[in-house]
Amino acid sequence: MARSPDSSPVCSPDSLGPAGGSLDSFGPLAIGLGAATDLFSGAKAAEGASPRTVEWYRMILIRAVRRFGEARPVDAIPAAELRAWLLELRASLAPESIAGYVRGLKAFGNWCAAEELASAPGFRALRRPKVPRRLIAPFSDPELRSLLAVADARERALALVLLDTGLRLSELASLRVGDVRPDGTLHVMGKGAKERIVPIGATARRALVRYLATRTGVAAGDPLFCGRWGPGLTARGIQLAIARLGRRAAVGTRCSPHTFRHTFAHGYLVNGGDVFSLQQILGHTTLDMVRRYVTLSEADLVARHRTASPADRLIGVRG
Repeated sequence: MARSPDSSPVCSPDSLGPAGGSLDSFGPLAIGLGAATDLFSGAKAAEGASPRTVEWYRMILIRAVRRFGEARPVDAIPAAELRAWLLELRASLAPESIAGYVRGLKAFGNWCAAEELASAPGFRALRRPKVPRRLIAPFSDPELRSLLAVADARERALALVLLDTGLRLSELASLRVGDVRPDGTLHVMGKGAKERIVPIGATARRALVRYLATRTGVAAGDPLFCGRWGPGLTARGIQLAIARLGRRAAVGTRCSPHTFRHTFAHGYLVNGGDVFSLQQILGHTTLDMVRRYVTLSEADLVARHRTASPADRLIGVRG
């Protein structure tokens, strides 16, 4: 199986401990960071983690290897040094990214300890930093109409599928024509190779049919969305297409697939959907994750309060 450039081993024989040693003969202090990184990556792949997840872990750990050295024993890297490195990274990374690094490093440390390769106290001692919760503004209805007004057939299908399903970018990019089911749903492969069925409304289905009619020789195994010259549209290609659409429509809100995901979640609840079905549609395992997507505007809150005011209901006053 061919390796990607980032998937090549990061360790040299020296990072495995004393010359001539085998894995079983290491002391818990002996295994180097480079060797442990390779073993951890292989273990995650064997456990069924998605290639994207494995590469995310490797990206973090390869940066750690470059910072601390591949032969540096895992147990010889204290938490204080790891925290100092993370503070340096704050100059170029967002708080959310730093929190992700901590999560990845802790997972690596816990795995090393569970496998008895190293106790990894420095990695396991890290605490996830508080991340400021940034509210992502959803598109307004006028902005959505502006986007659709200037969209071609492919852009319209992309926008309406995102708006009506809240799919993740990676999920949308992996869809095949055969994933559009006759019953008006999509078969989606989500994070962690978890499959789910996502409903899609008639408007978005019609947009898909019209877009597919512009292509020739469409088969069930073909990518649902293609580039201008035939190959399947990648996640990056979708991002660029949506960004270009936003610039042409001159909308004020950041135009990205993630904004569409927030817009879907917001609109789903405002229009009467419940958080439990929303959780299932979005593919989240906990309601805490769902709450991050949903922020009611001031006008939404006033309207909801007017409908549900206990005092007004008691006295019989209409808003």
